[in-house]
Amino acid sequence: MVDLELIHHYSTKTYMTLSSRLTSHVVWRDTVFAEALRHEFLMHGIMATSALHKATMQPKSSDAYAEYTKVALARQNAALAGYIPAVSKPNPDNGIALFSSSLLLTIWAFGSKRLPDGLKGVKLEFVHSETPPDVLIPLHSPTAEFIEIITILRGIYAVVRETDTWLQGDIEELLLYPREEDLPPHTADVEEAFDLLAKVIRDACLVLGHEADGASDTQALCYEQVERLRNISRCRSVVEWDGHIFSWLVLAPPVFITCLKQGNAMALAIFAHWAAMFRCMDHHWWSSGWPYSLVVDVSSLLDSSWSAALEWPRRQVGLVFQDSGVFDSRRPLDG
Repeated sequence: MVDLELIHHYSTKTYMTLSSRLTSHVVWRDTVFAEALRHEFLMHGIMATSALHKATMQPKSSDAYAEYTKVALARQNAALAGYIPAVSKPNPDNGIALFSSSLLLTIWAFGSKRLPDGLKGVKLEFVHSETPPDVLIPLHSPTAEFIEIITILRGIYAVVRETDTWLQGDIEELLLYPREEDLPPHTADVEEAFDLLAKVIRDACLVLGHEADGASDTQALCYEQVERLRNISRCRSVVEWDGHIFSWLVLAPPVFITCLKQGNAMALAIFAHWAAMFRCMDHHWWSSGWPYSLVVDVSSLLDSSWSAALEWPRRQVGLVFQDSGVFDSRRPLDG
């Protein structure tokens, strides 16, 4: 009965919450579900997503929340037991199921604010460096957890990209990207925020404070990522394309992700701007709350020399600052 309840909830409600694009809803409801009838790990994934969705609709202190969360975790583990072996052997038969499961993995990771334990066995793309970090990111901070999620998902997508040639027919709807003409230009305040961020990064004296090996390369890399974010983040103005905001991180050069992991101050400042832009996804149950948590965390990690550059992200997520200039991470009262 629980399985039937979860399938019914997915088929009537959850499928509409996975994307903002109306044309993709029927794909999630029909095409993906049809594949799940052929691949058990995807069916477990669908039920896990449905259970997680139902959990978020309950008071966190309720027995129902605890029960649906427990069911979601059990279904996640069952899905991963089939997904992880299959993802190393993509083929025309399982390509669509692997692709769909990978998208559901994204939703679990963001919705749970953590990764399923089963993913710890997936090979990561961590790059270790002997260079001391600019900023030491606490192990269990929102920023550290988010970077871990992005790192693993990037690794999964790198494997699943091998299925591209097999993603034909209705499923191609989930692969579409907006055209340049689909996205309006930024408003003046957003352009000013990007101009300021780019200026700070160009100013090596302010950002780096000293000469260092590879500093100019890192500076050039970060400046390039500012411009990528400036272009990609125009999607925040069009609800239909809000999910495109993920492409900045998923498709970023590995060396930039390494800079984030190493606590590079420039990379973290850019990341704070992305997090503020990510607020366009706050209407999705599975991504709500992340923008605020990430901007709060990065603001607490970077010193006062970054205050001007971080003003726009802070303002976007509604942070409050005391007159003394001391950081205050309380949310403002509505109204």
